[in-house]
Amino acid sequence: MRGFPALHIRLLLGYGALLFAATLVFQRMSAHSTSRLATIESLVERKTFAIDRASYETIDKVLVDGHYYSHQPPLQAIAGAAVYYPLWLVGFRLEPGRMTAYPMVTFAVNGLMTTVGLLFFGWALEWSEVSERWRLAVMASLACGTLLLPFGTTMNGHGFSAALIAMGLYFYVRGGRLFWAGLLFGLAAASDHALLVFFGVFGLGAVIRIGKAAAEFFVAGALVLLPVGVYYYAVGHSFAPLAVRPELFAYQGSVWSPSGDIQHRLTGAAWNSWQFAATYGLSLLVGPHGFLIYNPASCLALYGMAVVIRRRMKYWIEAVGVAAASCMLIVYYAFASVNSSGSSYSVRWFIPFLPLWWFFGAPVVNGWARRAPWWVVALCTVSLFYALAGILNPWPLPDLGYSTPWANIVEEAHRPHFGWYLLR
Repeated sequence: MRGFPALHIRLLLGYGALLFAATLVFQRMSAHSTSRLATIESLVERKTFAIDRASYETIDKVLVDGHYYSHQPPLQAIAGAAVYYPLWLVGFRLEPGRMTAYPMVTFAVNGLMTTVGLLFFGWALEWSEVSERWRLAVMASLACGTLLLPFGTTMNGHGFSAALIAMGLYFYVRGGRLFWAGLLFGLAAASDHALLVFFGVFGLGAVIRIGKAAAEFFVAGALVLLPVGVYYYAVGHSFAPLAVRPELFAYQGSVWSPSGDIQHRLTGAAWNSWQFAATYGLSLLVGPHGFLIYNPASCLALYGMAVVIRRRMKYWIEAVGVAAASCMLIVYYAFASVNSSGSSYSVRWFIPFLPLWWFFGAPVVNGWARRAPWWVVALCTVSLFYALAGILNPWPLPDLGYSTPWANIVEEAHRPHFGWYLLR
């Protein structure tokens, strides 16, 4: 491992402190969060994945054999339980109204994971074609100008998965570390099953580069993916993920509709028409909650990826795979979903794309002799505004549209005692 500047380490520590402070101060959560928190609490306090007696109410659950379970993949909850267990032993409780344990558990599995993921991303840049003078700027734009920032302050699976992707990327480009790369890409896929496509992309890239020796990548991935399948079978009597089984959501009081109410239709429960998918898919990128709207600097990363591919620069094959896989997932959500990821600050499903887009698009900065063009600076400034506004509430109402960042600011400004949170 090459040397890492002390300045970068200090800045990452400061970034981690910012994430922890925001987690502690705002303590935002949604059904996506409480579903995981309920599982963490149940694992530690009752030694079960069933959340029937959990303190946190959530609509993100299924009913199996008379018991409720989170329909989210179990990996992050297991990691959270490992953090919560020693806190529980000394008297801290993870429940509404007792908010000390929540920021510590949330920071550990989101804020700290995001910070560590950025550390590995920085190490990965040392093996790229990005010149040393631009590496800190690339890291800073990813850390502070994307949805990694607001979603590093709240309980969610997307920032967690993005960190695992960044770690796996380092071991992949490092060379000779394919077992660890496969393990981490496998963990990312275990946390967010849609990311299996990236596991496949880098597995294929390893095969193209070194042939049969790439088997260790797939073996390592299988070590973490197979237990997830066993979990699904043990709970739901099928290897299919709980989230893709509409019949498990058919219980009294369920808000989820297999095919009826379009606002509450489960992702993957039915397929959209070509006409709807074309319009809706475009809105996922540039609509009222569009991913490119809320991450403007990602346009620069995508441009950089195009340059890398066109010029066949280092890792151009992997860049093609990442671009193709990203398009596949966007098309999938265009046909399989209807609600732009619900009450969320932009389309959270695409957050794990960000470290990959940034890494494979970063070499474009080498064309800047002394400083970035003014329009790049402007793009990054707007990205920083969106990211900071997102910290105030990563789970806003879905009908706020393009005004969501301003609505977050206005809402926070009108809260009682605004400006005194850090003194509480």
